[in-house]
Amino acid sequence: MLALVIALCYCGLILFFTYGWCKNKTRLTISGSPATRVSVIIPFRNEEKNLPRLLKSLSGQHYPAGLLEVILVDDHSSDRGSEVAGAFIRENLKENFRLIFLEEADGFSKKAALKKGIALSQGTLIVTTDADCTFGNDYVAALVSFYELYHCRVISAPVVFSDDHGFFSAMASLEFLSLMASGAGAMSAHQPFMANGANLCFERSLYDEIQGYDSHKHLVSGDDVFLVLQAKKTVLNRSEICFLKDEKSLVHTIGPATLKDFFNQRIRWASKSNAYSDCFARFIAYTVFCFSAAIVTGLVCGLWDFRFALAGTALVLFKVLVDFPLLFAAASFVKRKRLLWVYIPLQIIYPFYITITGILSLFVKFEWKGRKAMR
Repeated sequence: MLALVIALCYCGLILFFTYGWCKNKTRLTISGSPATRVSVIIPFRNEEKNLPRLLKSLSGQHYPAGLLEVILVDDHSSDRGSEVAGAFIRENLKENFRLIFLEEADGFSKKAALKKGIALSQGTLIVTTDADCTFGNDYVAALVSFYELYHCRVISAPVVFSDDHGFFSAMASLEFLSLMASGAGAMSAHQPFMANGANLCFERSLYDEIQGYDSHKHLVSGDDVFLVLQAKKTVLNRSEICFLKDEKSLVHTIGPATLKDFFNQRIRWASKSNAYSDCFARFIAYTVFCFSAAIVTGLVCGLWDFRFALAGTALVLFKVLVDFPLLFAAASFVKRKRLLWVYIPLQIIYPFYITITGILSLFVKFEWKGRKAMR
């Protein structure tokens, strides 16, 4: 009976996400005369190999240089990343690009880097992304056009892995796409619970209202999720927290290269759930974990009792049917329907990894950019 209740809760969540995703029918026309000053903040640590691609994407933006500033914040890198960034700025005469460094007094984290970059920024609209990201030439223009049209105070936009070839990469990409679509669907239905800092923008005035990252500064990760949840408490009209569903706003990022990297990333993400104060976010985290644990319990116990095996198999089939419409719609949007060839294997593996990472996140330290932390 308990498994049935959990399954129904899970079904309700996925249908809610699917409704929100399909409800979002953004029709974006890029303005030819934008008026919003934008600050793009990129914290980085040991990104020497990735920075050239990012800087090329940023320098190719179809947006007035007088309204755009790019602030790169070096979070105590031990490689030549800052030299690469500095050389690019000098050689390409990018007067609207700035390279700054975190000092020991500033701290040692992505949040500290973001905080310093935002403090020195001049933009009305803050855009955050990561050093391993790339995007099209209309990326900033698309975000600003959406902002000027709908006056959203927080805008989240799609992120996909750039490498999706091979069995492991395809499964990681499809699973990541499911997270993006779920967050987007909930946000479009005015119940935001997550976002991705690789593609997030917000008003500087809102950032100041919620006191930036102060409410969760003790947590190593979660700059994106907790900022959105804090904004959810502050913004009276949740329709001002928006998801931009347009391919011009799409960001490509580098996925985990190995199974170890994958689990380390997911443990880092899972570790944040215990810090959620938002009831809806906690409900989602516990429902997904409990539903996955029910499937694993049924399949494992089925080795001794076929009745458990039947129950576990029934839950897997239920999950396959419930999840497919959202995954198909999201894969179609990002033109990645080819990823659906790993849909069935992912549905079988997914409950095991969710259960494992959920448990490990309570006890195992994760590593981020060479630093170990519990959260």
